[in-house]
Amino acid sequence: MPDTNPSDRARDNQRNTALLAAELPAARYVDEAYLRWLYDENPYGPAIQRAVDDDGVRVAHYALIPQRYRGPGGVVPAAFSLHAVTRAGTQRKGYFQQLGAEIYEEARTAGWQFSTGVCNDKSIGAVTKYMGWKTPGPLPVKVCAPIRLGRGVTSFRVDAALLASDRFAELTADLDESPVDRFANSYTTEYLRWRLACPSTQYAIHADDELTAITTTDTRFGVRAAVLLKLFRRGNQPVATDAIVGAVCRFHHAPYAVYAGFNARVRVRGAQPPRRLQPSPLHLILRSLGPEIDQTSLGLDTFEFLDMDAY
Repeated sequence: MPDTNPSDRARDNQRNTALLAAELPAARYVDEAYLRWLYDENPYGPAIQRAVDDDGVRVAHYALIPQRYRGPGGVVPAAFSLHAVTRAGTQRKGYFQQLGAEIYEEARTAGWQFSTGVCNDKSIGAVTKYMGWKTPGPLPVKVCAPIRLGRGVTSFRVDAALLASDRFAELTADLDESPVDRFANSYTTEYLRWRLACPSTQYAIHADDELTAITTTDTRFGVRAAVLLKLFRRGNQPVATDAIVGAVCRFHHAPYAVYAGFNARVRVRGAQPPRRLQPSPLHLILRSLGPEIDQTSLGLDTFEFLDMDAY
C-alpha cells in the first residue's frame, strides 16, 4: 500500500515531479504544487498511485485520480488514468504493467467502476494490447472561427475570489443535470471549484441562457488561441456554439478557438485542421475496473479537455 503520512506524500510528490519534469517537460512540473493539488486535494479523495525507485532515483510512476461519472442509472465512482511515466533507459523493464496491475486492483477493491484516459500514437498499441484498455479512436479536433459577436454571453475570469463566491455557486448549480444516454463526467459545484483551482492554468467561465463554457488560452505558431475546455448545455435539446465562440474569442483577444473531443448535447461548428498542423493525436482509452461495467458496451456521451489533464 502507498504511504499516507503527509510528509511521505510530500516527498513522493517531489520525486514524482522530478521524474515528470525530466520525461514530460512542462511548466506545471516546476515544483510539487501541481501534484499536491492533483493527488491530495481532490474532493473525491486521494489518487491511487505507485512508483518504483532504483538506487534512490525514481524511475517509474503511474496514477489514477478519482472522478465521478453520471450514467442512466446514476453517478458511479470512476477514475482518470495519467502519468504512466518511466525514466529514459528503463522503458523495457515492465514497470508500467507491474504498476498498472497493482493500481487497477486497488481501484477495483475501492469500488471504482471504470477509468478513462488519453494516450498518444506511441503508446496506444501497448496500452490496448497488454493493459486491458480499449479505444474509440483519436479525439476529433476543430478550429472554430468567431462568426458571431457573442452578445448576451457573460464572461468571468476565474480566480480564488470567484471560486469562493456565491456567484460561482449560482453559475454552476445546475450544470450536472442534463440527461445522459451513456456516461458523462459529473461536475458538481464542489468538484468544479477544485478543478478550476489547478495551479498551472488560468481559466474563464462564459455563460448565456443556453450554454456555459470553461476556457483558457494557448499559443500555436505564435498566435493566441482560445481553448474550449468544457461545454455545459442548459436544457435538453442540442445547441450550437456560435455565440459562445464569439464571446470567448473576444474575451481572450484571440482570432479563433480550438476544441478537442465530443459532446452529445452541443454542436461545435468548426473545421478539422490539416494533419500536419495538429499535434500528436490524443486517443481516448476506456477500461472497466470492476464487474459492474461491461467493457464491450462502455461508452461516453461527452469527453472534452477539462475531463482530462491537458489544461
